[in-house]
Amino acid sequence: MLRIHLLQYSSKLGDVEFNLNRLIKAMETLCVGDGADLIVTPELYLPGYMSRDMFFQIAEPIGGKTITRLVMEARRRNCHVIVGFAERNEDTHVLYNTAVAVGPDGVLAVYRKRHLPSYGVFDEYRYFGIGKGDIPVININDHKVGIAICYDAFYPEVSRVMMLKGAEVHVYISAAPDMSRIHFETFMVARALENVAYTVYVNTVGQYDGLGFFGGSHVVNPLGNVLIKAKYYEEDVKTIEIDPSDIVNYRSHRPILKDLDPSDVDLVVRAFNEYINPKLPEIKVKEREVTAISSYK
Repeated sequence: MLRIHLLQYSSKLGDVEFNLNRLIKAMETLCVGDGADLIVTPELYLPGYMSRDMFFQIAEPIGGKTITRLVMEARRRNCHVIVGFAERNEDTHVLYNTAVAVGPDGVLAVYRKRHLPSYGVFDEYRYFGIGKGDIPVININDHKVGIAICYDAFYPEVSRVMMLKGAEVHVYISAAPDMSRIHFETFMVARALENVAYTVYVNTVGQYDGLGFFGGSHVVNPLGNVLIKAKYYEEDVKTIEIDPSDIVNYRSHRPILKDLDPSDVDLVVRAFNEYINPKLPEIKVKEREVTAISSYK
């Protein structure tokens, strides 16, 4: 069993300590102490998604004071947290839009956002490097939980990897504005159905420089049913208990793994290399990283 808490909070921009203290207070209230609690925050909750150039001053390494304190609190309360964080790589000083999972045993996973929107109101490339690491699946109370961030939901390959690695619960932390509401409400149902898994979506909320974030955090079961949903345009906290072991029954009736054909993946790669890759501008990750470092200096 997992007891999942959707912490749909707004953030005080640039004030990591203030936001962290609110999270710790929620841990004190919500965590029972039996190891089954999982608190999930929005994307970049600790610094605030719209902190912009402040990211260069307030980003920290994973081993810094903020995550160290959060680990201590998780250990004290025997609970788990997935939190949005502005990470600074200790070696390169490149910044990343990161989801950190912590629990009684310390830092369980560090996931750097793989897909960074840079269109419309979004400018994440200005601040963050592209996450190129693996997609983590962690064990919480004997259940497997996968982690990704916001725009990653537009790419079903991310959730597919989670499913192949055994994830029963796919967590997406998000900072999605009003115009993206229909996208994420559709994607969470689609990701749940196509992988026969639970999806957990936690979005930020509030108005920042005239840009509204809709909230609407929710949990979807493997049949595509929305089990619980937070309010729109208001801070809210929702709690739900789920038993991911029931996925065994769901997947026996809809045998996704049995019917999955790896040659489909080969076709995607071949089509991308033949039709799309030659037309793309040559953009290297290292060039993005140099830009981020220069902006910090």
